[in-house]
Amino acid sequence: MWPDRLELVARLRAAVEDVMRVEAYTVQPNGEISLRGQLMSPPDEAYRRMRPRLEDLGYTPYLRASGERHELLAMPGVIRRAPSNPAINLVLFVATLLSVIFTGGLTATGFDLGNGLMFGASLLGILGVHEAGHYLVGRLRGAPVSLPYFIPLPAPFSFVGTLGAVIVQREPFENRRTLLEIAVAGPLAGFVLAVPLFVLGIWLSRVEPLPPAGEYVTLGDSLFTRLVALARFGRVYPSDGYDIMLHPIAFGAWIGLLITAINLIPAGQLDGGHIAYALLGARARYLSYAVIAAMLGLALISTSWLIWAVLLFLFARHHPPPLNEAVQLRPHHYALMMAAALVFILTFVPRPVY
Repeated sequence: MWPDRLELVARLRAAVEDVMRVEAYTVQPNGEISLRGQLMSPPDEAYRRMRPRLEDLGYTPYLRASGERHELLAMPGVIRRAPSNPAINLVLFVATLLSVIFTGGLTATGFDLGNGLMFGASLLGILGVHEAGHYLVGRLRGAPVSLPYFIPLPAPFSFVGTLGAVIVQREPFENRRTLLEIAVAGPLAGFVLAVPLFVLGIWLSRVEPLPPAGEYVTLGDSLFTRLVALARFGRVYPSDGYDIMLHPIAFGAWIGLLITAINLIPAGQLDGGHIAYALLGARARYLSYAVIAAMLGLALISTSWLIWAVLLFLFARHHPPPLNEAVQLRPHHYALMMAAALVFILTFVPRPVY
């Protein structure tokens, strides 16, 4: 047993000898091998040179900073990227398109195709640009990201026709820089489109008397939507039995802005959770728990946050580590974080529906 292990360690050391001066090693019973020492080149360059060599030996490498040294953890097995089928993405997009148009076109008197088309174009435009931001930056960074998977959910199960869209990362992110850049790209891109769409939609909206109680719902305001509506109408609504009847474009943009805010919540594997991990590393889990506690508090004014708190606690409160955590963020990455934080502040709605 031990000669075999020593031979494996010798092979791993030989594979990295030109990029890492190994000073110590540890072999775990499950086959994990840890090499500790000093890198002889920058962490990003070192990792990209070591990875294919270790994969040829049947290991996936994880690189970590360890004080003034570095640790290379060789995990048995090589990550295999599952093949994707673009036909599935297309079918789901078409189904979501029809679902959103149908749901957005429903009125108190029947179905209005024009309303459905305008609502669908606004909402899916924002969602599409959001996912395109993730995808394009992912491809530029060489990350194996999938095409977006849109999720249809028609009425009566949803009043917007969709649960949004996701892009699948087919292996762990390479490093925190990649993680942050891909995570930030989606919400910022979606917000850039949502702003003019909401402004246009509010310009086309009108103030009308409220119908009898129980026949309508009121949408909550974010700081951004409140300021835009105030600039358009000169006062805050609802007020004195009147409220703003949102044009379908404004309604689609409102949903898009809400989805942007939810994605930027700094917890778990949401876009905001990715950003938090890029900044805090494994300590981001404490922020996730704090956010879940805050959601439980917000559930006192809107039960929808209780659902999110439960979902995050059950499925996404922990964030998987990137392959190379030794790479440090650069100054412009902190600027991207600040931009994302500003968008979150502008778009967050404490009480979405009441």
